[in-house]
Amino acid sequence: MPELTIQQTLLLAKKGNVLIREELIQNHKPFIAKVSSELCKRYLTWGHDEELSIALVAFNEAIDGYKPDQGASFYSFSKTVITRRLIDFFRKESKHQVLSLTPLEADEDNLYDYESASSFKHYKEEEQKSNFAETVKIYSTVLAEYGIQLEDLVEVSPKHRDSKSTLWKVAQELCEHPNLLMQLTKTKLLPLKELELLTGVKRKVLERGRKYLIATALILSDPEFVSLKGFTQVDSIVKERS
Repeated sequence: MPELTIQQTLLLAKKGNVLIREELIQNHKPFIAKVSSELCKRYLTWGHDEELSIALVAFNEAIDGYKPDQGASFYSFSKTVITRRLIDFFRKESKHQVLSLTPLEADEDNLYDYESASSFKHYKEEEQKSNFAETVKIYSTVLAEYGIQLEDLVEVSPKHRDSKSTLWKVAQELCEHPNLLMQLTKTKLLPLKELELLTGVKRKVLERGRKYLIATALILSDPEFVSLKGFTQVDSIVKERS
């Protein structure tokens, strides 16, 4: 019997074949551990680190949520799901630490530990940098599905304020029309004809600004990338990434 392809295996797992799903998960444990360890920046051990349990659940979730017709590979998609779930976990953990560092009583025997507060503040600052870096990493992965490299955007970003404003407004219009946004995410191509009719911006201008339009629309349409909205110059993101 010929070996099943990853697409065939995923289809059987999604249809309810428990044995196939379990085998798929077990075979991909090294992949799950690699993605998780890279994100956590330390070696993780099965049965010891909670991050791996969360990543395992996320991988199982990715099996059900993956849609091959949207263009992304399963590995890219599952890596994104694992990353997002782990970031959610880190955020919840940081909230828990905030509570544990808050004094229950403000008396002389239970004074607020300034060093702990200072250390936690430093930790939060580092965490925010790390979260931003991971957001950029995910964004870069999504961009690659459209044939765009993050570094490309520095060159294609409009140099004139009016040009940038025009393309930004086109991207906003695109995001406000779910049918056009779905067309973009499914085909990985800009609906140029529809955008020209909708905005009055010439097709040649839209084609010239294709990469910038797609990059901006992805930021505006995905809550995960909200931290990137303040960056009007894409080279700022590239600097933060490095």
